[in-house]
Amino acid sequence: MRKWGIGIVLLVTCLLLFIIYDGYRIQDTLTGQSDASPILKPQADPQQISEDESWFQKTSKTQQWSKDGVGRFGRYLPATGSKQTVLLVPDEIGFSQTGVYALARYYHDAGFNVLLIERRGQARSGGIRNFGWLDRLDVLEWTKRLLAENGNDTRIVYHGLGVGGATVLLAAGETVPPQVRAVVAEGAYARLDDWFSVLADAQIPYPALPSLTVASMWNKGEQDFFYGDVSVTRQATKIRVPTLFIHGMNDERVPVRMMYELYQAKSGLKQLYPVRNAGHDETYVNDPENYEKRLRLFLQPYLRDM
Repeated sequence: MRKWGIGIVLLVTCLLLFIIYDGYRIQDTLTGQSDASPILKPQADPQQISEDESWFQKTSKTQQWSKDGVGRFGRYLPATGSKQTVLLVPDEIGFSQTGVYALARYYHDAGFNVLLIERRGQARSGGIRNFGWLDRLDVLEWTKRLLAENGNDTRIVYHGLGVGGATVLLAAGETVPPQVRAVVAEGAYARLDDWFSVLADAQIPYPALPSLTVASMWNKGEQDFFYGDVSVTRQATKIRVPTLFIHGMNDERVPVRMMYELYQAKSGLKQLYPVRNAGHDETYVNDPENYEKRLRLFLQPYLRDM
């Protein structure tokens, strides 16, 4: 009996040590500091450069500032004489960012100034990935800087894709200036811990909930928030800006049910645009003509002079 007891204690100890280690490597992967866990397996080649991205990099100029020793980077492309600006927030690099550059080109051709920002932990920006929770504060700071540069008669649209879509919703749930006229969110997750559980179920071959719980605790120590603290759904209840929710109906990265959860949470002016036969980050390229029409009809009423 004593040997059985020792064996059980050793087994439990090994299991606990594995959970702690696995939680650590999940946290490291989620924050972009390693690729030790398969939880964020890329679905796109981050080195692939589209024609739209090449065009935007050549025609836009770098914008940057820093706070608390962390750099923030973006690229700005003005449109002559325009008082309309779109603040674009891309998805994770490994998920694909093709769509955001196509949208940058569309908006600029439609007469918008375009500011495409980098979230923390992407490309040249400092800090680590936080899936929009801390990035929302940077979006608000970018907004202040746009108004200081372009004047208080500027009309601003927030448009984000994937995690960028969640970021603009998180930001819009704070107090935003009246110059922010509309929000467009594509493929956004609803609750961070729920979304991580979905990713873990799809990509980790064992029950990962204990490891995710430990990862959340690691993140609390590193970034001062638990995964469960980040609820785009809760922020959506506080959004007072007209909002368009877009989601590919074949999205295998973020469940379609999350779009409906966010839509139900948002009160006031809102629209829903489910895109048939589109996967994650494919909503625009799937049917550009219809997408542009829907986007134009949604935005026009809110971009008129106050």
